Amino acid sequence: MKKRRKVKVGCLLVFIGFIAVSQVVSSCFSFSMTDKEIKEFFADKPVQPESVFYKVDDYEMHYEKLALSDSGSLIFIHGTPGSWDAFIGYFTDSTLYNHAQIISPDRPGFGKSSYAKPIRSLEEQGRMLKPMLEAAAAPRILIGHSLGGPIAVRLAMDYPELVDGMILLAPALDPKLEPEEDWFRVPMRWPVIGAIAPKIFRISNEELIFLREELEAMLPLWKNVNAYTITIQGTEDNLVDPGNGPFADSVLVNAPHELIMLEGQNHFLPWNETELIKSKLKELLKTLQRKD
Repeated sequence: MKKRRKVKVGCLLVFIGFIAVSQVVSSCFSFSMTDKEIKEFFADKPVQPESVFYKVDDYEMHYEKLALSDSGSLIFIHGTPGSWDAFIGYFTDSTLYNHAQIISPDRPGFGKSSYAKPIRSLEEQGRMLKPMLEAAAAPRILIGHSLGGPIAVRLAMDYPELVDGMILLAPALDPKLEPEEDWFRVPMRWPVIGAIAPKIFRISNEELIFLREELEAMLPLWKNVNAYTITIQGTEDNLVDPGNGPFADSVLVNAPHELIMLEGQNHFLPWNETELIKSKLKELLKTLQRKD
């Protein structure tokens, strides 16, 4: 009994330490840019995206759009936590924006999309993002990083007519590969602990705590995906199991697909493998444009 009590006390101390460190990290690092920082970023650029807002029921959604071409759309979906500007660098590449619209949303609960009101259901998140897809020029290519990966896939499952291609970057897809040791996620939902934890982490926690069951619900729907899909995964990813790459390869039974495993690469592919991603985007866009 004493040993069990010591273990519980030890876990509690570790969790308190985690919260303390989280507060420091949260105060020193932001997962989104301020409006001022964004304005300064584009100050010397020849292009600048426009902000688009729309409502689904009483939920306000926001995305940024650079529409210099109507020959297709590249739609970037961020992970958790995050915001649209995770992909801000892609908005300044003329080899992309001269050939397709560049679009990046704040996912539900993040940025300017009803901040701090997260949606745990991937299906529901897809419903919130659907009007953005409907307004985008075809062919539509979704680029999903981390948790943005399964959301892109869920959109392709539920609205195959709106998704022509996907590039999945370190996506969390296989429910069996979701970590079981995240014991701190339940306490973070407790009122007292939740009041201490940084808000951005609480928002993210609400998505991740239900991710395994959300991915399980998607298992019978993989047959609905027919969009050309490229999965890129690093072998040294410590946040999403590298086995998710081969998993995607095995379940995309009705979609043309490609798997790229990057030896020694980590989770942060959108910033570490920018040139590879841009190259694959341009190849896929040309393929889909010829198909149309």
